[in-house]
Amino acid sequence: MISRHTIATVLTTTAIAYSISTPAQAASLASIAQIGAREPVTDDRDRGLADRIKAVLDADSDLQGSALAIEARGGHVTLSGVVLDAHQLSRALQATLAVPGVRDVDTALEIAGR
Repeated sequence: MISRHTIATVLTTTAIAYSISTPAQAASLASIAQIGAREPVTDDRDRGLADRIKAVLDADSDLQGSALAIEARGGHVTLSGVVLDAHQLSRALQATLAVPGVRDVDTALEIAGR
């Protein structure tokens, strides 16, 4: 589903392009805006993988008190959010890597209070 922000970005860029350029130049700028504004596509496998990771992390008692978000694309996983300490950060990475289908993990996790 395309977000309102994406639609607004394309419409605004197109309007500006037509107001400051020739029609041919404006059409070119508008098509570039549409390509750049496409939202990432997440398929059912990616959603399923993210759901499995979430279930594993939610069930891990060592991760209580953390606030984690999971994004998966083609086996590449990004964890973001806040953990309480370095042990929780390490545990979140280990638990995620143990889930079948995970190829690698990037972390954007922050330790609370730092």
